[in-house]
Amino acid sequence: MATTLNELLGEQLLQHNESGDETSQIPTNQLNGKTIALYFSVHWCGPNRDFTPIFAEIFKKVDNEIKDKLDVVFISYDPDQASFDEYFKEMPWKALPFSDRDRSKALAKKFNIGDIACLIVLSPTCETITSDGIDEVRVSPDEALRRWTQGKRLFWSREPREGEFTWKRITCNQCFMNPFIGTRHGCTHEECQFNLCEICLLNNKHEHPLIEYLIPKKQYSLEELFKSVPHLLNSNNEEKIEIETMRKDGIKSIGFYFSAHWCSPCRAFTPKLAEVYKEAQSSSQSFRIVFVSWDRDEESFNEYRSEMPWPAVPLKAGTALEAYFQCVAIPSLFVISSDGKVLSRRGNDDVLRKGVEAMKSWAQGKKLVPPSTDEFLWSDASCNSCNMDPLIGQRYRCLTCDYYDLCLACKNKGHEHPLELVPQPVDDQED
Repeated sequence: MATTLNELLGEQLLQHNESGDETSQIPTNQLNGKTIALYFSVHWCGPNRDFTPIFAEIFKKVDNEIKDKLDVVFISYDPDQASFDEYFKEMPWKALPFSDRDRSKALAKKFNIGDIACLIVLSPTCETITSDGIDEVRVSPDEALRRWTQGKRLFWSREPREGEFTWKRITCNQCFMNPFIGTRHGCTHEECQFNLCEICLLNNKHEHPLIEYLIPKKQYSLEELFKSVPHLLNSNNEEKIEIETMRKDGIKSIGFYFSAHWCSPCRAFTPKLAEVYKEAQSSSQSFRIVFVSWDRDEESFNEYRSEMPWPAVPLKAGTALEAYFQCVAIPSLFVISSDGKVLSRRGNDDVLRKGVEAMKSWAQGKKLVPPSTDEFLWSDASCNSCNMDPLIGQRYRCLTCDYYDLCLACKNKGHEHPLELVPQPVDDQED
């Protein structure tokens, strides 16, 4: 690790003049003795553009005591000088000159920058305080900046005790434990993003009721799974359906269908799922589906659920279910037996592969026989050579090209770069 800023950032940095319409160079050693946050970012990336103005306003408003001890240096990933200049205008801090491209690349490699947007906070002796600067700012900006100037990171954590679950990328909003360990209580209001650990729950003063999240992959009864859902909605109107109906009438399993109107793959898959579901229901009603929406507004939610022959969880009431199933992409269909066992985490793939036979197995409370290597369906991948979509069978990923996959046949024809076989996921693992 470099021990001086000059070794790390070079001899000169850029800063704006007081009017903000011009930039000038300053000696890097003017920042000596300060805590430095290296902001790796790029103008063309949407998430970057969202965070930059938020962070800029936070930085402008910090008191002089913090500003005397802390500064930020922008490390650009922009493709040209014009893009860099335009983006830097939005920033009230320093920047590494765009012309120093080799240093930018070296810094990205040094700090293992995987995501384009990253905030690395360094002590005055260039030791890393935190690599989670962006997340810490989002959770508690004033407290994060204050702690950085003291040489401390905002987040902390501990080793999980036996049986405790680790909630990655979740923070206790009171003690700032991240990763979050153990029992999690949270607010289901989307705008809140509020969570408390078991200890901090004792001093809870949050304005909304909190729920206890279910631990992913732990087996629960249907009653426990639906505990955070007040009722279901009929697909064609606002009629409320009691949750109790999902545990009656000989129901052997339930599919939780995560989907959204704005999602093109979802809109393509939903009619197929509905067609298979209607056919399966004609012979047995022991398998049911419940729609859990990722829609952003009531109008889209209501329009979309009207196309479905099954009930829906009210909009925004599926937060705990989403966390329990660790649903990170849509469409996704998770199938649970009446006694809480997971029958499938890849239900949408099973439906595409087996059709009504998949639902007949679930209606008996049974899992499907796992697909062989040759028939495994990769719903999230296509062959970049022959355009097989979805890719079926063995999947090979190029180690050089970004997002480049080949099927077995195309792999055997040869490729200019090394390839690796992508392991076929088992049902209780993520892709």
